Amino acid sequence: MPKGLGLAAAAGLTSGLVTLSVISGGGLGMLLAYVTPLPLMLVGLAFGFGPCLVSLAAGALVLAVASWTAVPAFLAIGAIPALLVTAAALKGRRTADGGIEWSKPGPMLLFLALGAVVMMGLGVSGLLAEGKGIEGWLREQAAPIVEQAFPAAPDDVKSAISGLMAAILPAMVGLAWLAMTLVNGLFAQWAVTRAGRALRPTPDYADLRLPLWLAPAAGLVAAASLVGGDIGYVARNAGILLMAPYLVTGLVDVHAVLRSKPMATLWLAVFYGVFFALAGWAAIAVTAWGVVRQWNRSWRADPALDQEREDGSHSA
Repeated sequence: MPKGLGLAAAAGLTSGLVTLSVISGGGLGMLLAYVTPLPLMLVGLAFGFGPCLVSLAAGALVLAVASWTAVPAFLAIGAIPALLVTAAALKGRRTADGGIEWSKPGPMLLFLALGAVVMMGLGVSGLLAEGKGIEGWLREQAAPIVEQAFPAAPDDVKSAISGLMAAILPAMVGLAWLAMTLVNGLFAQWAVTRAGRALRPTPDYADLRLPLWLAPAAGLVAAASLVGGDIGYVARNAGILLMAPYLVTGLVDVHAVLRSKPMATLWLAVFYGVFFALAGWAAIAVTAWGVVRQWNRSWRADPALDQEREDGSHSA
């Protein structure tokens, strides 16, 4: 067996075993869930899409033998993220001078965000197929959790919390899935580059440029939530996921600004302390900043800077 395929099979088996640990439960299993796609991504970014498929098949096979009910979880948190990252990262085209113009960070991020929307749609479609009202059913599932977490809270407060959880739960799960995919993809590219096995050069992550149509499209999708019912519910959550790339670009801009300051590590620690303390409000503010920065960058682009970046990407 060729070396690449042997490593691919081994990575798939590793990812499958990690999935079994996740399904078995426990604190360690939950932590391992976040690194399930990593072995598959390492294979994809080092050897290509074909070996990544070999890894997927090996992982699915070991799970089908050990516990076939774990296969859907493996596909959702391991295989599909790895395939999407590999497909997005290794997309490129030949240039006139015989080089390769690799995909840029902006389109890659958008591709993964659209993947999160599709994954969310597949998740809620199962509930629709069973004839359940999605939001009402999720509210019923959230009520016992809220009761256990806030036993002393008034009933109206518990009801409000349950309603909020149900209203945006698919989007929150989708955002967690997207964050897991991004973090594992970044680490996998760093690892294969350090090992000298990367199929493509590491992109300039600071050069995140999203298409101008994304913000209006996300707004239109979110506006469809006014329709109400299950269609409106899905549209609301899809709109949130479509704004996720702006949250990432906002965070990238914050990093760029704070890294230029003295005691940058301290500034970043303070920022993330405030960010997580304010939770949703901070995310909304950073997302809005990302939208403004992207539109400003698109309408006031510096041609000289663009040409310099283009030349740098070609030379890489």
